[in-house]
Amino acid sequence: MTKSDPWLPFDEINQDPWSKIIAVKRTSGKKIIGHVLPDVPEELIYAAGAIPLALAGAGITISLAQAQIPTYSCSHAMGALELQLKGALDSLDGVIIPYVCDTTRNLYHLWRQLFPNVACEFLRLPKKLGDPDAKLYLGEEYLRISKWLTGITGQEINKDSLKASISVYSKSRDQLKLAYLKMQSSPSTWSAQRVISLFESSFRFPREEHLILMNNLPWDVDGGDTSDRAKIYVRGKVWDPPEITKLFDELGLTLVGDEIVTGFRSVMVNPIVNGDLFQSLVDRHMSTIPYTGYYVDPRKLVEDFVERTRSCGAQGVVFLNPKFCEAAAFDTPDMVNALKKNNIPNLVLETSSRGTSMSQIRLRLEAFKEILADDLP
Repeated sequence: MTKSDPWLPFDEINQDPWSKIIAVKRTSGKKIIGHVLPDVPEELIYAAGAIPLALAGAGITISLAQAQIPTYSCSHAMGALELQLKGALDSLDGVIIPYVCDTTRNLYHLWRQLFPNVACEFLRLPKKLGDPDAKLYLGEEYLRISKWLTGITGQEINKDSLKASISVYSKSRDQLKLAYLKMQSSPSTWSAQRVISLFESSFRFPREEHLILMNNLPWDVDGGDTSDRAKIYVRGKVWDPPEITKLFDELGLTLVGDEIVTGFRSVMVNPIVNGDLFQSLVDRHMSTIPYTGYYVDPRKLVEDFVERTRSCGAQGVVFLNPKFCEAAAFDTPDMVNALKKNNIPNLVLETSSRGTSMSQIRLRLEAFKEILADDLP
């Protein structure tokens, strides 16, 4: 790392997280537990003495996975499987796959069948968040996963280790929130591409070391002309295609909020530590913006979505809908209609790392920026 480019370490982590994590494993001697995004509580992995590593498939070149998983699967799931098939994940000591949709459920069963010697567990997240027993159920799931983790690391999750873990992750989220705000006030230095790189690298490197790296960033830089920039809110699952944030910067679109799993959604809520630490993690999950595919009362889902776009001052909304994601496609029409009723412009992009035309996305974003330009001061 050089003082002239404090952003470089985060780019290097994202470009090659596998060699980085192997080096960390060799130095620390700790186990590495991979997890498919979203919503696996990394605090539990950390408290068990292991290092969490998020597996994101967007942007991965597919050559083997399409022979094992249906081609209509999203890039996120297919890319994660591709990494395992190519041996990129051989350094992992275990993998957790969450149940958030039919694709992740199928991915878990495929993983167990194709890689019987790989320790793999299925986190059965509750789909109906409003059910009165959902919290109790999730608490039991967290306890079950904790025992599985202890079986791998040999370190029991106790009150002290979990409290320390929650503290580290809460500090990390707070710092990332500040970075997100800096992006809005000083976009020339704190660009969307750089800030989202911070977020994504935080899922691929030990959090306490990531916090140290963030100390070297130019936090004292402030201000700049933002009068010609349009404020957008993004709804989606992952940054797919990964180059989308660079396009936002080039076109003068400022992120003021998003629901991406490695974006602002991941830092909005910290656990409120009040007695039962497991319960604090359960409450955090229940308070986080529902992932596409979780069931929430449709009217409340739409009303809360519109309120989030209004409260952050967004002039328009961009939907990043992964190709082949039925859940995202199901929710979108009601949300688009609600935005129209509230005179909030929106743009729906169906994206995929496989076959997406960046020039077409650029053209559509340019046209959308022109629409938003009427609201600029």
